[in-house]
Amino acid sequence: MKAIQVNQHGSYEQLSVVELPLPEPGEGQVVVKMLAAAINPLDDLMRQGRIPVPLPFIPGNEGAGVVSASSVPEFPIGLPVMFRQAYRLPRGGTWQEYVLTPAHSLVAIPESKNAYEAAALRTAYETAHVALTHLGSFEPGHVVLAPGVGGGIGNAVVQLAHNLGAARVITTTSSSEKAEKAKKAGIEDVINLQQESLRAGVARLTNNAGVDVVIDGLGGDITRDGMASIKPGRTYVLLGDAASPEAKFNISHDFLFKGTKLVGYRNMDISPDLRQRAFATYFQLWSAGKITPLIAQAFPFYQAPEAQRYLMEGHNFGKVLLAFT
Repeated sequence: MKAIQVNQHGSYEQLSVVELPLPEPGEGQVVVKMLAAAINPLDDLMRQGRIPVPLPFIPGNEGAGVVSASSVPEFPIGLPVMFRQAYRLPRGGTWQEYVLTPAHSLVAIPESKNAYEAAALRTAYETAHVALTHLGSFEPGHVVLAPGVGGGIGNAVVQLAHNLGAARVITTTSSSEKAEKAKKAGIEDVINLQQESLRAGVARLTNNAGVDVVIDGLGGDITRDGMASIKPGRTYVLLGDAASPEAKFNISHDFLFKGTKLVGYRNMDISPDLRQRAFATYFQLWSAGKITPLIAQAFPFYQAPEAQRYLMEGHNFGKVLLAFT
């Protein structure tokens, strides 16, 4: 079998195709023949060495496929499955043709759904749910700002917030092309940053009232304008720094005077109970057709360097996948 492996930290080209022996399931284990695996910013940080992981390692923390070998009756051979979590698996992550996993890390894919959507679901919607409900103090009727609709998490926040009762969900895009794609996807309140600033767009859409919750994975000028756009006493959740690792904002006016609650999201702080509550919500919504992950492109898995570059350089509108068929 083939896998994508990182042998040393560095450029995209460190994502190498290697040959490995086929795994065999032990007690309580299943082997999944992968159909699709998602690419996430976490994989990029690990490849660069910004998140320490022992070398060599196989990236990938979500994906979907079919059971090819099993020691667990509830997961028979041929059953379509997705990973409800894929951290610290016995032989590395999901960027390999056959993945050995504990059975409790899997869930069957509903008959009406496909492996590509399943592979694009977990990370974005889990993060969106925890950020909104646990960290962001979201309540039905709130106005939510979720910059970066082209990314998986930005789109997940938009869809999830609407389904949880948001009065309005505002998002942004960096180009007119992506703004048009957002409109075609049914996303109404999109600020095109080529035409106006985030601050101006929020003021226009809210009649200067501002927003109740911000879920920000970008940083930089987005954080500056987002802090200026939040209502007094509300919560600002920072997920990452995809646009810039630095942000400047008015500490007195936009933070201290308004009593803004600035909260950082760390994946390692999310308890199993929170993950399970999030999973129960978004899996049910997805099964019922109320949320749909947007998929930008599926690359053949051996093109992992090109696929990761495509994601990290911001060309995507939706999730980027590796396809194994």
